Amino acid sequence: MGITPMFGDDAIGAQVRKFQERLEQAALFLLKDLGEELTKYAKDKHNYTDRTGNLTNSIGYAIVRGSDIVFFGGAIQQGEGADNALKVAMKMAENLTNSFTLIIVAGMNYAAYVEARGYNVILPAELKARTDFPKAMQMLMDKAKRKADELFGNVL
Repeated sequence: MGITPMFGDDAIGAQVRKFQERLEQAALFLLKDLGEELTKYAKDKHNYTDRTGNLTNSIGYAIVRGSDIVFFGGAIQQGEGADNALKVAMKMAENLTNSFTLIIVAGMNYAAYVEARGYNVILPAELKARTDFPKAMQMLMDKAKRKADELFGNVL
């Protein structure tokens, strides 16, 4: 007389995979929200004269999974600035191996020159990201741990 399981062979694995998929979707949502916030912040804080609009429009963000861009945003309108931002983000993504990465980019080739002259391009967004990103990720991890404990029990 043994114990007879009342569920299929993969019931637990299916629940874990479903939880992982929901967590990945939550991480993507969080990264999109942060990307939008940081690109808007960089555009709002710029103090250079943008004669063509290309530099400001080249400020964007990419969400990368592995080395593939899964989402690109932040560019206000199509054009040279947006195209260059995507190209720079793709180049940066080539060598990444992390599960998820958020890239904030200014795609025009002269963006570093403008910033080196003392003007704000994406530096304000980078500084903001150094505080906002860890806080947001910690909140997501805490929420995920609470949900995992609820679903699977506290095993640690």
